[in-house]
Amino acid sequence: MYCNHRIPITLLLIGVMVLTGCVTSKKNRDMMSLPGSQDVALPGQPFFKASRKTSFEDSGKFIMLEGSQCTERDKGPESATMLITVDMPAYVNQGTVILNGWDLRYLHKDHEVRSLRADIKHSKLVTGGGGSPTLVFEVEGELSDQNWDDAYEFCVYYTGFGFNSAWFEAQIEGDYNGIETWGLQIEAEGPVATLESIWSDGTLKGSDSIVVIPRGFDFQYDNAFECEWRFPPCRWEDPVDHHLRQVAYSLYQTGASPNPDGNPHWVTQTLFKDNSTRAHWVKTRAALIGGKSVKLRADFLALNPRSGKTNVCRNGAEGVVRTETFRIYDLPYDYAVPMLTGWDLNYECSDQHVQRAGIWIHDIRFDPDSNGLEYKVSSILRDRDGAPGFNATHRVSVLGLNRTVTPPVIERTVPDIQIRLRSTD
Repeated sequence: MYCNHRIPITLLLIGVMVLTGCVTSKKNRDMMSLPGSQDVALPGQPFFKASRKTSFEDSGKFIMLEGSQCTERDKGPESATMLITVDMPAYVNQGTVILNGWDLRYLHKDHEVRSLRADIKHSKLVTGGGGSPTLVFEVEGELSDQNWDDAYEFCVYYTGFGFNSAWFEAQIEGDYNGIETWGLQIEAEGPVATLESIWSDGTLKGSDSIVVIPRGFDFQYDNAFECEWRFPPCRWEDPVDHHLRQVAYSLYQTGASPNPDGNPHWVTQTLFKDNSTRAHWVKTRAALIGGKSVKLRADFLALNPRSGKTNVCRNGAEGVVRTETFRIYDLPYDYAVPMLTGWDLNYECSDQHVQRAGIWIHDIRFDPDSNGLEYKVSSILRDRDGAPGFNATHRVSVLGLNRTVTPPVIERTVPDIQIRLRSTD
């Protein structure tokens, strides 16, 4: 069955954020601001290869940044976990983070897969205290086989943005815990899992436009007894693992249309399979941004399952990172943020062990003069020798923000000047 019990991280977060009781309410919680941007890993999980840069800023109004960070996990059923904090400019009073990519690899050899995960579990913009606003988020990733004894590296790729709410009619919902949806996909239901999500706890109005922000996914084969030839021998409670043929994710939103009933709802489809269709658990996470300033250029990916063996195979070593550049022109938005809302990684001709898998967007550029957006997409799926090759497809939806027509009113204090006349008598 699906394992939803993780090692608590409350002790680590003391001094950075207040996490109480794994958070049953997203309100009345707070985090403490740090003096600068920091990147924190749990004990025994060092982080490295961290990078961050500002992709675009309109000072006083809006900022978009991108970053990545990696950590390693030696062994055990716990996920690799990182806590990332990012200082924002003083004018930012609304902000959040998007999961815009992931990269997972076994550090030694290749293996079958039991669980594959990349998930931004918590996020909060910490304000107050006299310091700069700080965007704080907790990330978990996992690549494991049957007995959790293989070390792996997890890298997360994220895009954060923040704005001054005086210039926009927009607010973020479900930010702290995210909006989590999960289910069991059995063999009889086919390889494509469909999860329907709904949000009814916020304060969004029925007339507000809504955009769904991708935050994470978690795929895991359902438990079944499977004994493999290895030492030490398998145990009855060992979970099942399999080769991988295809892993995919698609978040469906047709546009930032108003929400008449005030309860936003959306659909996510996923694929996680070897050559056959097997029972597995799926979990997704998202957040929302809504308001009259919120716009969307939607693009979704239709998922097509790959089954059995094919004769279309490239025999040469294809297991290298592929990078492509994409451009979008004439966006009708004051500011534009790309979101990786669809991706599909699959081996060409049959299922294989996995040594490395991932897809991420990076090097984002927004040009306000031409309203153009440019970004790069990198992808990888390989076993130990890199053959056969792999296919990679993606979709990027664009979150647009338009400033309000009337700029914010700046109150000026008029000094109280008194003039005293002196008599010449």
